[in-house]
Amino acid sequence: MVRFRWFHWLVVACICVGAMTVSAADEWGEIVIPDGKPIKIGLGAMLSGGYATLGIDIKNAVEMAVGEKGQIMGRPLELQAEDDQCEGAPSVAIAEKFCNDPLVAGVIGYMCSGGSIPASDIHNKYKLVMISPSSTSLELTNRGIPVFFRTCWNDKIQGEAGAVYALKRNWTQVAVLHDKSAYGQGLADEFKRHILGSGGKILAYEGLTRGDKDFTPVLTKIKPLSPQLVYFGGMAAEGALLVRQMRRAGIRAKFMSDDGCYTEKDFIQGAGKASLGAYVTYAKTPEAERFSSWVKRFEAKYGPRQTFSPQSYDATNILMAAIERTARRGEDGSLRIGKKALRDAVASTDYDGVTGRITFDEFGDRTGSVVAVNVVTCEKGACFFKEVED
Repeated sequence: MVRFRWFHWLVVACICVGAMTVSAADEWGEIVIPDGKPIKIGLGAMLSGGYATLGIDIKNAVEMAVGEKGQIMGRPLELQAEDDQCEGAPSVAIAEKFCNDPLVAGVIGYMCSGGSIPASDIHNKYKLVMISPSSTSLELTNRGIPVFFRTCWNDKIQGEAGAVYALKRNWTQVAVLHDKSAYGQGLADEFKRHILGSGGKILAYEGLTRGDKDFTPVLTKIKPLSPQLVYFGGMAAEGALLVRQMRRAGIRAKFMSDDGCYTEKDFIQGAGKASLGAYVTYAKTPEAERFSSWVKRFEAKYGPRQTFSPQSYDATNILMAAIERTARRGEDGSLRIGKKALRDAVASTDYDGVTGRITFDEFGDRTGSVVAVNVVTCEKGACFFKEVED
């Protein structure tokens, strides 16, 4: 009888230990980085082609953050940057590559919404965290993808900010153009919705094609309508050409665009004199000294920053902090990172970054985002974006 009781309690104890082990295991599985191997941070951004200025700016910021951190738990950090071409198919291929690399702990990217949307399906399948510093499409956080986060704003906020500014200035007769992308068209739709909802009139709603150089046909349609404002949802390569051709065609309307045109190199320099007085929406400049100090450090190393480098730097630090919070040493010397634990660590972020305080809502959107309107101004021979008062 005594022996039976001893055996009974031994079995119970084994069951309890087994249950504890099962309950401690991550329900999404683990990233297991073998002893002696680096922790990889993946990056998807456009590194060649028409929007490479924005992508290289992102890459530089991620590289800076990874270099400053150096290592986690004695393991070196390694950046693996891939050219996503700001398109869906390349982004999906890169996502498959990252998700099947056992050394990749998380990904910064992808650069454009048209890439991030299909790539997020791959990330969700493998449960690998991704944080985009630049994909603003509403669809990204409306789809219930738990591994997606962003340190930028969404297009509901940006579209509304542009529309509110326009309506305050009584620019109620508007022509809306977009580049047919998930980003550009989605943003144009939000802007249009706010204009119509406040009593404004959309005189024209037309799509352009990325990569085109001649927008004369659509401008010929718009000119006789005499719009007060032409709004463009899209990127700087097309935006710069569009505003130049508007002025050449004699269209005197104000021009407004989005963060895709918030680049001095590609938009202001690309459009030349035609950019003067153009309005572009972008994140409100943080007041903290931390931001200006960071910009000085960044520009001393890489030259003038463009658009999403601050959001990229913050995204990388958030990911690395989450890895550090969740990584555990295995008995074999490996580092083990629970995938859901890592996702939950990112979700619970409360981070004071160079772009301000960052927390995420239940959908992965950054809370408290504020978008401001900037106008292209020229002083003492230099042209730049200047934030305007509401």
